[in-house]
Amino acid sequence: MVNSKYQAVQCSKGREWLLRITTGNDVYESIQQFAKDNQIRFAQVHTAFMGGFEPARMMIWTPDSQDPDNWHHETAMDVQNLTMLLSMSGFIHLRKLDDGKEEPFPAIHYIVGAAWNAPITGGHLIQGTIAKGNLEVFITEILGIDSKHEDNVNIHAPENWYVETGKAR
Repeated sequence: MVNSKYQAVQCSKGREWLLRITTGNDVYESIQQFAKDNQIRFAQVHTAFMGGFEPARMMIWTPDSQDPDNWHHETAMDVQNLTMLLSMSGFIHLRKLDDGKEEPFPAIHYIVGAAWNAPITGGHLIQGTIAKGNLEVFITEILGIDSKHEDNVNIHAPENWYVETGKAR
């Protein structure tokens, strides 16, 4: 459905999991590997609880002093102190690799803080965020959509939009 104010596709829930990532494991890599192992093309990542990080790594939006029109400029930020996970949500979708193949891409936002000398901050989850304690998240597979694989040239990001496949349950 296309409207002048929004775009929408109808989809349905597929399989659901409660995923636990234990101390010492990279959170981004664990979620991505889980998606690969279970042939997940699209999924919602939601309701994270019971977790901390050391370190917490994220991409945050930062001003581009060279080009003020580059509103999507991001910089990596690291919080080295032990942090508590306060919120996490996102989406697993596909991105095309240089060789034309696809892989699951976790696009996840999260907020951490509430520990000694750790500010409350948030951003996009990136590799190098290491679980401290047991991190648990719910993952719900999304069915009935496929990716258009449009390159978002305005922001040079892997986000895509979707088309209905008619296979929603």
